[in-house]
Order: sequence, then C-alpha cells, then structure tokens
Amino acid sequence: MDLPLACRHARKRIRLHNHSTFPRNLTISSAPSSSSSNPPPPTPASPTLLTPQPPTLHSYLTTSPPSSPQLAYAHRFFARSPLPRALWTTPSFRAFPASPYPEVCFLGRSNVGKSSLLNALFGRPRQAPANVSKHPGRTRTMNAFAVGKELTVTKVGQGRDGGRVTASHGGEEGVAVVVDMPGYGAGSREEWGAEIMKYLSQRRQLRRTFVLVDAEHGVKESDRLLLKELAERGIGHQVLLSKVDKLVMPKVKTSPRLMSEGLKRLSERLEEVQGVLKFDGKMPKAVGDILSCSAEKNLEEYGQRRGKIGISAVQWAVLSACGLDCDEHGTPRRNRFGEHVYEDSEVE
Repeated sequence: MDLPLACRHARKRIRLHNHSTFPRNLTISSAPSSSSSNPPPPTPASPTLLTPQPPTLHSYLTTSPPSSPQLAYAHRFFARSPLPRALWTTPSFRAFPASPYPEVCFLGRSNVGKSSLLNALFGRPRQAPANVSKHPGRTRTMNAFAVGKELTVTKVGQGRDGGRVTASHGGEEGVAVVVDMPGYGAGSREEWGAEIMKYLSQRRQLRRTFVLVDAEHGVKESDRLLLKELAERGIGHQVLLSKVDKLVMPKVKTSPRLMSEGLKRLSERLEEVQGVLKFDGKMPKAVGDILSCSAEKNLEEYGQRRGKIGISAVQWAVLSACGLDCDEHGTPRRNRFGEHVYEDSEVE
C-alpha cells in the first residue's frame, strides 16, 4: 500500500533526525556495579567483657551498693581493730551470757568455708581466730568473737549544759560480736540444729544471720530448708555465696575472656538464689542483697586491693546490720556518746 506523499516525507525526516542525534564516536559509560556503590558491611562489634566489679559480683535489691568510702571504712574498722577477742564458747543457747553489744552470726553447711571466711572477715587469715579444718563438721560449738574497740568515756569542760561527753577509742567506734555457728549437713549432729534455732529465734541482740551457700554447687536441699525455716520464723537473714573464686576463676591463669564467662555463670547463680528466696512468690524477712566472696583469692590485677574477693562488702554488711556504719562519705553515724545497744531485757 502506497503511503501519501506527505507521510513518506515525514518518515524520512524522522530517520534523518535520529541519525543526527548521536554521533558515531559517542562512548556511553557503563553503570557502576552494585559492589562499588554500596559500602562494605560493618564489622560486628566484639562482645563487651565483664569485669569483677560490685555490680557483677553482688546482687543489691534491698539496699544501695556501698560507696568506695564506705567499703574503705568497713575494711579499716576490721583491719585496725585488735585481734578478735573470744568472748564465749558453748554448745547450749541457755549458756549464752547477757551482752550489751549487737551480734551477727554466720551459718552454713559443713565444709562451706565458713571458718576461712570469718578469718578473712577479721582481717587475720594467718592468726586464724576461727579454727579451720579440712574435715567437715569440726565446729561443734557456738563461738562468739568481739570486733572493734570499747569506748572510753571522758567528760570535757564545764559549760552551761553541764559539760559535753566524748568517746575516745583510738579507732572506729563501736563493738560488734560475730558468732560462728556449727555447720549443718554432713558431720553435724541433730541436737545442734535445735540449739541453733533457739539462738536464732530468741537472742535479742542478734541483728542478722548470714547464710553461706557454696557458689560452685549452688543451693542444696539442706540450704533451701534452712532458708525456708528462717523465713517462716521471721528471722532476718542474708545469703553469702562463698568460694566464688571456684566459679569465676576456675583456672590458675584467668584471661579476661574466661573471667567474663565466669561472671556470667555467677549472674545465673545469683538469679537462682533470688528465686529460692521468693517462697510462694513472696519475699521473706530477708535482706535481698546477695554478696559473693572468697577467702582464698584477691582481685589485685583488676584494681581491687582491699583483701580477698567481696570481703569488704561482707564487712560493710556486718557493720550496717549492727548500726556501726557510716555515710556515703565515710563519716561514722555513731560519732557521739549516748547511743547504745539494748540488752535483752530492754528490747520489746
């Protein structure tokens, strides 16, 4: 079919126009490849390694973690005190004497490291006031030790108020009594349990019971039963994870990675113990803070130079329970004469 003359001329003009648009020697750049346009994927960040600090060693749910001045104060209180004085030793609660001083006691399964921990607490691991034995159940009596310095009262001046009374003691103020209890479990005797419960439930000077749990093995059935008994009787108590070095430092040489892995295991153990404390979903009369400690290892390579692992935190807990603590700046709260600890007959 022949096109009209006008159409043939129009198609010819289009062909000529198209040929004149692009020169023959024109070079068109190829599109950049996708590999050169997109930046390389970022290198995944290395996981943050945990280091042994108070937030990773302990679990504070009831109180605020102690400040550095408070930990230093607690360490100084025990370090500057005279050698702990043995006050009494008895297998029977009836033989406990009256005392004006606040008391705390340490209780745990046989061979949980209680005596070693007490010697570290006293700051006297070499003198060993608390007898240490490789055989479980060797502690067969309730043994009381006094820590601190007794106050020497001096009356100064003759002002309008009749003079002011100061206390001179040459060190930190106050006296605390630490009672080492027989262990329960292997090597212990049934009658010890009855006398221990009499002391825990009837001793008016008792301010807190520290229950030691082996950090490596966790809460045993005997531990769980004891904690349940303390909760049902309304006895104030706090859990200490002993031998924590076996959990966080299982090898002689510990790298930062191994230390971090050990601290993760410790975190799981702390959560496990918290679950045991919440019987029937209710928190018993317990201090929710769980402290980790060791009488064998220190953390000097991590900048912590005050004794063994967690010991200064335990010392602080003892002083806090006895009302012998200080403020966040390290100033003693009991810095004047006139405050005293009630005797049994004075406590409601």
